[in-house]
Amino acid sequence: MYSWKHKSGSANITRKTTKVVAGGRPKFNRGNTMSTDFEKLHGMAQSGALEPYIRHIRFPRFKNLEDGLRIEFTYPITALVGPNGTNKSSILRALQGCPDSYNIGNSWFSTSLDPDMAPNRYIHGYRVPSGSVVEVIKSRVDKAGRTEDYFETSAPRRRDQMAVMPERDATPATDQAHRNKTRWAAVKKDVHYIDFRQELPAYDIQFYFNWRGKKNSPADKKRMIRQRATHVATALNELEKSHDYYRKNRILEPAEQLQQADVDMVSEILGRKYSSIRLVKHDLFEAEGYTAKLETDHLSYSEAFAGSGEFAAIMLVRTLAAAKDHALVLIDEPEVSLHPGAQRNLVRAIAKIAVSKKLQVVIATHSPSILEELPPAAIKILDFNTASGRVQILAQEASPSEAFNRIGATVNKREIYVEDDLAAAIIERAAKLKNYDFAQTIKVIPLVGGAQTILTRIIPSLAVASSNALVILDGDQRPALAIRDSQTVSDAELEAELAKLGIGDKHILRNGGSGDGDLETLLRRRQVLKWINAHLRFLPGRTPEELLCALIEVVVPLGANPKGYWVKATARELDSPAGELPKAREILATQQRALARVRGDNRYVIDILGSLILP
Repeated sequence: MYSWKHKSGSANITRKTTKVVAGGRPKFNRGNTMSTDFEKLHGMAQSGALEPYIRHIRFPRFKNLEDGLRIEFTYPITALVGPNGTNKSSILRALQGCPDSYNIGNSWFSTSLDPDMAPNRYIHGYRVPSGSVVEVIKSRVDKAGRTEDYFETSAPRRRDQMAVMPERDATPATDQAHRNKTRWAAVKKDVHYIDFRQELPAYDIQFYFNWRGKKNSPADKKRMIRQRATHVATALNELEKSHDYYRKNRILEPAEQLQQADVDMVSEILGRKYSSIRLVKHDLFEAEGYTAKLETDHLSYSEAFAGSGEFAAIMLVRTLAAAKDHALVLIDEPEVSLHPGAQRNLVRAIAKIAVSKKLQVVIATHSPSILEELPPAAIKILDFNTASGRVQILAQEASPSEAFNRIGATVNKREIYVEDDLAAAIIERAAKLKNYDFAQTIKVIPLVGGAQTILTRIIPSLAVASSNALVILDGDQRPALAIRDSQTVSDAELEAELAKLGIGDKHILRNGGSGDGDLETLLRRRQVLKWINAHLRFLPGRTPEELLCALIEVVVPLGANPKGYWVKATARELDSPAGELPKAREILATQQRALARVRGDNRYVIDILGSLILP
């Protein structure tokens, strides 16, 4: 809760410890039971339960990223969002290479087509047992015994703004195992990289690709697949560990039956009930690949007849099930082959497994459906710097709507209702200072009639319609007693709780104009209160005029009327004759010119406003 205090004649914002539910910012308003998993992940990140955990990654010089680009991992699931070509996959590969178990040179190397001899390097930070965050640099090395594309750790580099390595005896005992003489050890995490574009079953690899020196006509391919499919079927039905064909074992990974919990998760993602799923990796179709056998209550079929989304979901769930606790899971474009509903279910499934296994997950995506499930702290927006042509990070925290705007998705603007034109101007200015993309996702609407009309007419209508709109009232409308969370209010207390805002049963819409029964009345009251908890907020201070004075750091004497200040300021600007009062539109124009002087470095107040208007 924020209130205003006058100190030495100036208006200052102070934070109270009292929580105002109606004015708070809902972080996880999913409308489904899975929201608790997203909430748990937030708490786990704050408590340190996910350690070892990559806190950030930064790039002094790396591919087409701007020098020094840094990404903060403040939430256990991170979505990298941006247009094609913004190096999202390259960032995932760099993260894959942070632990020593994988070298990024295996995926990215210089050729005569794409020569790159720049001193590429990247730095990751993680927390050691003492609580300090240490950094590890990995850079391309050129020395005997190493390939030209090999990346390895090196001592901290001052020119890359890394801290000097402390002496051994100055390092806490708990941290000694995480260092050697010259550098900190890389973070220790198992890593799983899942690229949905590469998740092709054995049948697709054989049938849709041609191989030089092989018979590539459709008839020849079908003949070969028919001939060898019986061997694949035997391997799956018998769950074989090996299977000889022409005196050569063709099973590359033993056939397996997915655990029932994993089958249930695939069912949950795809919205279809499966009773059994079996999987084997083989080269019976010449190319290495997996074949899956799926069973429902009515059908049994292989991945050749399944949708590509089914196979992709199976491989993802299998990988997550095999991941060890505290692993790093990197997922490249999971929306490939999945319909929007399955994409949403996929993110919820990832959150559920991330909670149980304490996983850190980073996703590169263009999918609005995936982003809609995530809190702002999870979303990082990348785009090109038009001046340099290189990739920059536009936001470390963004609403799904901001991300949609950046990737060109159609966005319905979120409506924000306020009491007057000045409040609207302040909200619009705060949105623009946050960033341009966010400002394009909202529509601020001043309503004639004041707070009472909004409370008694607008809010009940919006609540019954389950609108996603926000209502932001002036601070002087904040009730003396905080509005309680609807989950903590008994049926008998609902009427009194709404009465704090002047809302009675007569203001709440009724079915067909007829009198509601007692049960219906209680349901409507609770519906309105729940909506208020999530969608009603209050501006800092008492009035928009007072808030504007604070924004431009104008001192209003104790007891003075801020509205009077703006009347006098407008009269001075217009050089009005004594006793002639300026018109309302002239006062607003003066206030708007003052707002234009508020810049992005006015972070204290702007952050407060930003927390009001974020989803």
